[in-house]
Amino acid sequence: MNKAGKIDDTRSIAIYCRVSTDEQAREGLSLDDQQSRLSSYCIAMDWKQDITYYIDDGYSAKNIERPQLIRLLEDVKQQKISRVIVTKLDRMSRKLLNLLELIELFQQYGVSFISISESFDTHTPSGRLTLQVLGAVAEFERERIRERVIDTMFHAANQGKWLSSAPYGYQLVDKLLIVKVQEASVVKRIFELYKEGNGYINIAKILNNEGILSPGGKDWWNRSVKLILSNPVYKGTTIWNRRDRTNKKEPQKDMEEWIIQENTHEAIIEPALWEAVQVKMSGRKTPNRSKNSPYLLSGLLKCPVCGSGMSVTSSGSKNSPYKAYRCSAYSNKGSCTGKQYKVEVIDELFKKGLEELLEKIPSLEFVVSQKTASSPYSSTSKQQKIHVAQKRYERKVEAYTAGLIGLEDLKAEKSRLDILEESLKLFEEDIVDLNELKKELKNVIKSVIVALENLPTAKVRELLGELIEKVTPSENEKMNIVLKDPI
Repeated sequence: MNKAGKIDDTRSIAIYCRVSTDEQAREGLSLDDQQSRLSSYCIAMDWKQDITYYIDDGYSAKNIERPQLIRLLEDVKQQKISRVIVTKLDRMSRKLLNLLELIELFQQYGVSFISISESFDTHTPSGRLTLQVLGAVAEFERERIRERVIDTMFHAANQGKWLSSAPYGYQLVDKLLIVKVQEASVVKRIFELYKEGNGYINIAKILNNEGILSPGGKDWWNRSVKLILSNPVYKGTTIWNRRDRTNKKEPQKDMEEWIIQENTHEAIIEPALWEAVQVKMSGRKTPNRSKNSPYLLSGLLKCPVCGSGMSVTSSGSKNSPYKAYRCSAYSNKGSCTGKQYKVEVIDELFKKGLEELLEKIPSLEFVVSQKTASSPYSSTSKQQKIHVAQKRYERKVEAYTAGLIGLEDLKAEKSRLDILEESLKLFEEDIVDLNELKKELKNVIKSVIVALENLPTAKVRELLGELIEKVTPSENEKMNIVLKDPI
């Protein structure tokens, strides 16, 4: 088909025939009959081009991995074919999505696709209309499949059920993960070896020298060791919908789309050990688990009963689910009696708490510690911090101007710079006037409130982490907000 939409008659006509052994026995379909009908059709249409036959004998239409179909597609890409003809659409594929992908390829190379039984020809207006309808149906089918998969994952995760093959250390019994004692002991050994200072490669060598096989039944590699150490399943957590399986590279989705359920099965590794290993693996001083969290107070909110961190979990009924902050000591060990708090409620209380703090600053009584009155950090160190932050902001401006980052990232960096500058002023060595101290603190709180109103939650949470040490709910719907030393 050229640019004017006409068929290129210098190319061959491809006749594709397929039949499976089961169909021959059941329905008496014949490859000879298909070839005869299609050849006669070409004569009736007065097509003079050469005909090339592609015959798949005994192949199912469940997929497109068929020798002659592969050869046909290669000839299409080599621009040797003008038309592809079949007796029925299901000769090409029984799956609508596969069929549409093939037709899209044909159109890309100017090839008309014809099915004589359904009077379907992509070169005609009616054929293209039919193709559009099929495409809409296929898109609807894809969305329905996606919805069903998400619903299934959410329900299964809530029920503690496992939807794929059991990970190393477990076995599946009625879709529930049950600890496999011998393998579980190897998992524990890996964690302990890593905690003792052994690297991935050294751990693999130790296991291989002892004749212990990896999950694939082969030798251990550094990657297989790392996968064990980083898998949250071993602390009793189930995570579904983390990666985009429709993309060949399977990129990680936003954490908001993850389906995360804690304590869905028996843990092999104590959560505290698992978290400590993650910290060591990432080379951080503090866990980075809350860094990518979509929730405002992740990593900051502390339990008012025992002081442990609070994490977000799913709660409520199937018809009325909601997210709530819950004490990790309760979730992991059941050792705390602290109640849970709805995410929306606690976030709103925090915002009100900041506003109340802003109003009360003028009347607050401050105790100026020796550290505040005479900071151990030199003015040179402070100026260096500000200089680095300013340079980082300048680079962000250049990146925004070049179109490499969005406006939200630029705003977040400006807010970070403003808060840092205001925070460092609180600890200047020459600040001895409490009124001046209150004024600077007020400017910091104002900057945070402005950020809350204008930036995405993920960006605001980064700013809060630089200013706030912890947040604790108290009685009478109040919040205790503890600021950190910015230097």
